[in-house]
Amino acid sequence: MTGLSIPPDAESQVDEMSSTCAVARCARLLAAGGVAAIPTDTLYGLAASIRAPEAVARILGIKTRDPGAGIPVLVESAAQAGEIADLSPEARRLARAFWPGAVTLVLPARSGVDRRLLGPGGTVGVRVPASGIVRDLIRLVGAPLTGTSANLHNQPPPMTAQAAADAVGHVVDLVLDGGPGAGAPSTVIDLAQDPPLILRNGAVDAPTIQAVVPAVRPSVDAG
Repeated sequence: MTGLSIPPDAESQVDEMSSTCAVARCARLLAAGGVAAIPTDTLYGLAASIRAPEAVARILGIKTRDPGAGIPVLVESAAQAGEIADLSPEARRLARAFWPGAVTLVLPARSGVDRRLLGPGGTVGVRVPASGIVRDLIRLVGAPLTGTSANLHNQPPPMTAQAAADAVGHVVDLVLDGGPGAGAPSTVIDLAQDPPLILRNGAVDAPTIQAVVPAVRPSVDAG
């Protein structure tokens, strides 16, 4: 999918992810402080380097996210997750079992993480995606990436590059086309609580989570 028509005040365009050059171009853009809509192993997400303050501000503006709501972060490995969050023994067990994959762990953030990314209690949601391309992007950029869904507030998250372009093409610099997403969001587990709590049901169900850490509580309100 190339040559998608974009409003004249936007520099965005769609690149086929099958091209190594497209991935490298996206990485260069993100490293320079740009914002892109990228395919993940779940849905299309809004990606920016967490070390680019102006790009983080753009993400928050696109999502119109309330301060303190938090923005999830995609990392290349559990080791990189440990650079931005405190991994408890339970978190390490879940990471070994489900990373790379569709489980987001909400953990106490380390000092130095952009406070605008943090949720209640100074926590940050981190995940190692199953997509090798996304992990390559993180490695090439040299920093974790934001991983919030590529949609505007109260709109459905996009499963295709076309849907992402329709939703946010006018406010991002690039849409990377990797085909349709899996459709199910990641399961979100708050490990800052004791005992841990599933905040959002997703691709990995509660019994599977509890087989690894039995203390994890399913939330009656998770959805």
